[in-house]
Amino acid sequence: MIKAVFFDLDNTLIDFMQMKHNCCRAAVHAMVAAGLKMSEERAFNRLMRTYFDVGIESNRALALFLTRMRQFDHKILAAGLNAYLKAKTEFVKPYPNVEQVLKELKSKGILLSIVTDAPKTKAYQRMLLMGIEPFFGFVVGHEDTGKGKNTGLPLKLALEQLRKENPTIANSEILMVGDSLEKDLGPAEKLGLKTALAKYGQIKPEEGVSDYELEDLKALLAFV
Repeated sequence: MIKAVFFDLDNTLIDFMQMKHNCCRAAVHAMVAAGLKMSEERAFNRLMRTYFDVGIESNRALALFLTRMRQFDHKILAAGLNAYLKAKTEFVKPYPNVEQVLKELKSKGILLSIVTDAPKTKAYQRMLLMGIEPFFGFVVGHEDTGKGKNTGLPLKLALEQLRKENPTIANSEILMVGDSLEKDLGPAEKLGLKTALAKYGQIKPEEGVSDYELEDLKALLAFV
């Protein structure tokens, strides 16, 4: 019997990469209108490459992109930042059925938590914008351990925090839901947790197995 669920956030509860693409396209459109001398498609591709180089959550990617293109200008940067942030508010939305699933799990008394590699403040920003933050007892973010989920340390910390709410819960009564076998489910399996793969959020196929596979988050309700 599952008594608690740990959720990954990005590409599990929110389509993070689609949001990132939409925000970057909005930023590029605004920067070109403000004087950037590049086609929007080329600028988008170079901006995304910059994010992958310096970190997908980086706050300095837009400035670095302009510097790399030898077109740094404060007006162009400001236009890009404004458009990016406006688009972020518009496109931060949960996957279909997320709110319904969280409500039903909460009504059953299931303890819900977030374990993410994202910076904690940005994780909370996304959760608050989506209106799902109240469903979760706590969030374990990157700053809490300084290590990625693939090390298992964030999950171990989450287990410690969970046992403050339910001291007798067994690892086998906890489910980890995520889109990555390597980062989310492999470490969870090693700790004796049940695992569910969010196939709908996978960016690329991975080798490995999980206890459950989800084509839609709603499928979670069939076994929790």
